[in-house]
Amino acid sequence: MIEAIARIGKMVLEKQGEVSVIDQLVENPGYPSCVLISLRVDGEGNAVWEGCEVEECGSDYKKYLFRSGSTRGINYSPTARITTIENTYDQKVLGWFRKVNRVMDDPFLRSIEHVLVQQQEAILHEMKDKLSLSGERAIVSLKINGAYLYGWTPFQDAFLYLVNEKDMELAARHQVCAICGERKETVIGKLSVFRFYTLDKPGFITGGFDEAKAWRNYPVCLSCKSHIEEGRKFIESYLQYRFYGFSYLAIPKLLIPAGRDVLDELLEYLVNGKKDIRIHQDQAESFMTTEEDLLGTLQDYDNSLSLQLLFLQRIQSAERILLLIEDVLPSRISELFRAKKATETLLYREGNHPFHFGFIRTFFPIGVYDKYFLQVVECVFQKKALPLSFFASFFMEQLRADFHDYETGDGFFAAKTRQAIAVMVFLEQAGVLIRKGDRVVEGKFARLFEAYGGQLDSKEKQAVFLLGALTQMLLDIQQKQRGSKPFLQQLMGLKMDQRAIKGLLPKVIGKLEEYESYYGGHRQLAEEISRLFLSSSPRWKLSVDELNFYFACGMNLTSQVKEIIWSKEEQ
Repeated sequence: MIEAIARIGKMVLEKQGEVSVIDQLVENPGYPSCVLISLRVDGEGNAVWEGCEVEECGSDYKKYLFRSGSTRGINYSPTARITTIENTYDQKVLGWFRKVNRVMDDPFLRSIEHVLVQQQEAILHEMKDKLSLSGERAIVSLKINGAYLYGWTPFQDAFLYLVNEKDMELAARHQVCAICGERKETVIGKLSVFRFYTLDKPGFITGGFDEAKAWRNYPVCLSCKSHIEEGRKFIESYLQYRFYGFSYLAIPKLLIPAGRDVLDELLEYLVNGKKDIRIHQDQAESFMTTEEDLLGTLQDYDNSLSLQLLFLQRIQSAERILLLIEDVLPSRISELFRAKKATETLLYREGNHPFHFGFIRTFFPIGVYDKYFLQVVECVFQKKALPLSFFASFFMEQLRADFHDYETGDGFFAAKTRQAIAVMVFLEQAGVLIRKGDRVVEGKFARLFEAYGGQLDSKEKQAVFLLGALTQMLLDIQQKQRGSKPFLQQLMGLKMDQRAIKGLLPKVIGKLEEYESYYGGHRQLAEEISRLFLSSSPRWKLSVDELNFYFACGMNLTSQVKEIIWSKEEQ
């Protein structure tokens, strides 16, 4: 992954032409105004404060030499965003000089620090006056002899020292860089570009648990470090997305040298094209999220590159990898889009319910089942197998919660059941759900069972599914004739076991007879259910959650069962 980020950074820098290391590191402060503390330094190195002035921050922000540091510490130059004037001046401006002069002992910088301390009260007073007139958010910086910090070598040297200070704590000379493979004068072993890389645990340290030898873990030269920094900056600008409660980075990785042009084309599109990439530029086809979709573009590429999906959790200044999905090939992405299309065609004929990962997230609520949701996401992209029994409990937890309101006409139960079926079909089509072999499906409902993949692969599952459909037909009759569905009480809140399921069939038949509706299609369906029950194994190897899920699926797909029954009857 790090190599892929470094390659992207290198390609970006090559497009920009010759760019200094300083230019790569400087950040845009993002504030509209700047308060400049103007100083003059004579030929003998004596500094004098001349006053403060306010100017607008234009597009040429590099002149301020700004790069943010930690919240409570100093920045990499004395330029800082103003929070409270006194604290910013003491902590960010004077604090910067205190630290730098301890290690660099530069007479030029010491002279400036001396006057800033000596004139502190007057400088603060004038800064307050200037800012009270401006009223805008502002940064504070220095201007010396009419030149900004970027134009002064001592400030550039101090800037670079502070940037590399932490990295240089663990370094070695004349060693091979793990990224470019070349022997370099200096390699570092404590890369600070990513904050999830730490050496605070023995398991992270090679060399007999000697931290001084930790550079051996992943030695990186300073040139490649700059590539990694630029690559991360590019990825966070163009390839960072929100994903149902998570943030992830999509990192393209070159697999063969011949794919460089493909990667270059993709990066060019990301910079100059729309960030909002969708399948065939059609919003209805969005897949990863409802807003941004890179996958739709990558599905048409060849396998000369792959995609790494890095899910990060940021807590204050720390970073934690929640999930890294490596080497997702365009061919796999294409498979997922075919599975998505098949799911939509089967379940949403009207075409206004595009399938996306939000369907899966419905059954793994944010903050409750995040770990399991990410497990499913990984299995989808890596084509790792999962049994339906894994999903059944999550499905039923949500379906039971909505089932209590079903009698009142609340449509959430039906809609959520359809979502659960869509997830099942998609995972089956994507090769994730485990199939127990290609069993021959017989009978008048064979076409329906086959349409929903290999999950309805036993007599008991088929019987429970059809019983759910027959029960829904009874409920529809009750609703039409009585305006209510009293038979819902017999469904035990969808917590029925094998005995309760088998005992439900005669109850349904009895009620249909009471409503004078036990004839034709209803009778045929009941007879088919009885036949399946009789030919099923005596002890079903299905959990209560699985049984009730298949039952709910039958309730939801009653219309498709009706189409088969009544078309057969007419024939």
